[in-house]
Amino acid sequence: MKLLVSCPAGLGSLLASELKRLQLKPFNTFAKGSWVETDLEGLYRINLRSRIANKVYIQIASWEAKNFDQLFEIIKKSDYGQRTSNSNISLKVTSHHSQLSAQRAIQSVAHKALLEGITHFSKEQEYTEELLLLIEKDQATLLLNSSGPSLHQRGYRTQTGLAPLKENLAAALVLLSSWKFKSPLIDPFCWSGTIAIEALLLAKNIAPWSHRNFAFEKFSRFDQHLWNKLKEEAKSRIFDGNYQIYASDMDPHMIRIAKDNARSRGLENDIHFEIKRFQKSDFSAFSSDDHWIISNPPYGKRIVASDLKSLYEEIYSSFDEKSFGGIITSFDQVKPNSEKRSAKPIFNGEDKCTFWTRKLN
Repeated sequence: MKLLVSCPAGLGSLLASELKRLQLKPFNTFAKGSWVETDLEGLYRINLRSRIANKVYIQIASWEAKNFDQLFEIIKKSDYGQRTSNSNISLKVTSHHSQLSAQRAIQSVAHKALLEGITHFSKEQEYTEELLLLIEKDQATLLLNSSGPSLHQRGYRTQTGLAPLKENLAAALVLLSSWKFKSPLIDPFCWSGTIAIEALLLAKNIAPWSHRNFAFEKFSRFDQHLWNKLKEEAKSRIFDGNYQIYASDMDPHMIRIAKDNARSRGLENDIHFEIKRFQKSDFSAFSSDDHWIISNPPYGKRIVASDLKSLYEEIYSSFDEKSFGGIITSFDQVKPNSEKRSAKPIFNGEDKCTFWTRKLN
């Protein structure tokens, strides 16, 4: 089967690298995702173990559609009706450079075709099947969401603060930083603890999605035996190591939230949480060892902080010859002054940001 795996904007190449680590062969990678061809086991494995993906879509049909009659027949004859008897359908449509361009009309025709293609109806389900119809240069591609809610929703965050960093973006920052697991990792603006928790899940090789349900579990072709096997396999690969992960924030309420979030995954004793204001001198204890600073400091948008310029000057000056990692920010009034820095464009929600990193050679 063909799958479209979506991800946050700017992370397509990182997603493709992850899919290769899962022993899959991505193709046609772009800024917001990648395609891959695999079997049912591959579909389950991506949903269970990908740290970067947003959603995993199954390609149901893909043919030329220059008019509504062609579109109707393509969708009606697809095997969607064999996959489900659920008539509770949500359909999103995008169309570019095609003769079919009226999205409401496309949606109406496609929805009718989906219902007519269902071979037998059961009572209306409590859940909604989410489908995506892409029409690009008269090529219509119908996709079924196998994940359910976005995969960044790991299930461990009981609460968040303002402007929360999504879990898969936090995991991406850790991966992009090339953190060495046995070296200290420090997040001095930890907010709800997402970067620290994602770093620990990565270091311990804990499958990020092991505490939630998926849309594919309701599909008629769901293989419970295979799914149980993959979950047990993921559990057997968890590492039982000790790691030096430090997360701090000046807000006591946010530290309580961060601790609760870590506790919901049984990780509260593996992360050192502390209430304190950021100071460059805090890193002096690590000056003799390589250490990683990975953080999401305030940008001055949804969260207002006084004298951001001085704050950023102090943040950037905290990176010395033993400091690696980086920060994600859209604050551009101060930039790091180092030839060893790299700048990766990345989006935090709707904010176009830069992930400034200093990597270990």
